[in-house]
Amino acid sequence: MYPYEKLYDHVVTYEKDGHVATITFDCPENLNRFSEQVIDEYGAALDQAHWDEDVRVIILRGTGPVSFGPGDLSIIKTKLAKNLTAAREVMFEISNLIKKMYTIPTPIIGLAEGGCLGGGCNLLLSSDIVIASEAAYFHELFVDYALTPDTGGLWALQRLVGPMRAKAICMLGEPVSALAAAELGMVYQVAPAESAYDVARRLADAIAAKSPVGVNHIKQISNRLHEYSMDTYFQIEGDYLALGALSSDFQEKNLAAAQEREPVYKGY
Repeated sequence: MYPYEKLYDHVVTYEKDGHVATITFDCPENLNRFSEQVIDEYGAALDQAHWDEDVRVIILRGTGPVSFGPGDLSIIKTKLAKNLTAAREVMFEISNLIKKMYTIPTPIIGLAEGGCLGGGCNLLLSSDIVIASEAAYFHELFVDYALTPDTGGLWALQRLVGPMRAKAICMLGEPVSALAAAELGMVYQVAPAESAYDVARRLADAIAAKSPVGVNHIKQISNRLHEYSMDTYFQIEGDYLALGALSSDFQEKNLAAAQEREPVYKGY
């Protein structure tokens, strides 16, 4: 990460409880805007979860009325609106962050409890599964500023809702409610505002109870599916099935079934 001015003591927090790590965007005074400090601290939090063998699921959330904010004005003024080289520099950092979300073995449950705006919205939509509070909304606000969606926006949206709907959402630049987002396929489940985190945590615990080997393989195949021909897909499907059948988790599941007990997965 290139040098930047650190304006806040912290903007991201990290907590672990059992097999679940919660990463929180925690700078409501700046509307959890997507800043260089966010890029730095969120990337470090993802790395921490990635290399912790006890962490099997990540919950991503944000504090305040805006859960995930748009690009910070400092990035826009000093990078995007400066010159092409500076713009590419910061977008390279952002793209690496989004690619890390797609490729990290640990599944990420994105939790939208408030507004999700611009780049922050697109970061959230790069989660593996999104839970939304009834109070949440999603706003691709770029078009009014003569900008295209950043932070992997069209990449995520077209995979979730299809090209035609993705183009309409971005070209109109209008907020999408949580219920509408669920109907479009942007959101897996809508929960009451007061219990949205509990819903996300129950989902996280349920996934964490499964074999990390199987969960990771499902994520990796799904997130690369658009790259595969049919022939490539069936080869990869067979390879992952063989790797799963050779794992200790596969042996443990069969042994547990024979002994009439719950399996204790190890993740390898």
